[in-house]
Amino acid sequence: MAMVLSEQASMGLERPSVLYGDGAYVCGTSLHEAQEELRELHGPAPASPDRGKVFTVEAFDVKVEERQAICPSGQTSSNCSRLCEEKISKVNYRFEWNSTLCGACPKRAECIAATQTHRTLVVGEYHTLLQARRREMLTEAFKLNMHHRNGIKGTQSELISGYGLRHVRYRSFAKTRLQNYLIVAACNLRRWFRRAQWEAARNPRSLISALASATG
Repeated sequence: MAMVLSEQASMGLERPSVLYGDGAYVCGTSLHEAQEELRELHGPAPASPDRGKVFTVEAFDVKVEERQAICPSGQTSSNCSRLCEEKISKVNYRFEWNSTLCGACPKRAECIAATQTHRTLVVGEYHTLLQARRREMLTEAFKLNMHHRNGIKGTQSELISGYGLRHVRYRSFAKTRLQNYLIVAACNLRRWFRRAQWEAARNPRSLISALASATG
């Protein structure tokens, strides 16, 4: 995504205020960057890792800014640690519930393994934004908003299956970029002819007008 935005900027195009991405791009970091740049990033966030028979992170109410997390039983975490990986500039937070809280919890079997004494939870620095997006995904408004992606996904599918977008014939980025431009141009021409045929079937004079405007 960053490469695409950089290329658009080099072409004199303004940075879009609204972006639609897929689950591979939407994460806590990308949501934070969009927030800092005052633009909207729409798209589904990936689900949290499956932990088998115990609660995933989505069952917890995590408040990174307040250094607190609430478990499915309503118990507030007893400790929060900041974990920093300096080599990759990554920050995580580990929330813990002590053995006293977990030992008397009625949902203990659903939350921690039999070999564990208490529950721990590790989340990213911008987990609050990621958590909000995952909850937003459950709303009807989010599902309706995602309809805007249908045209994009349909075009991608058409370019891949009909024009071989993912098959590179030549080496180097410059040649690959040129090939992609030609593929898109061919797709647009074919769509234009289909539109002209559809309009001609409804009104024969519309085809003559379309051809005249295209050649004029």
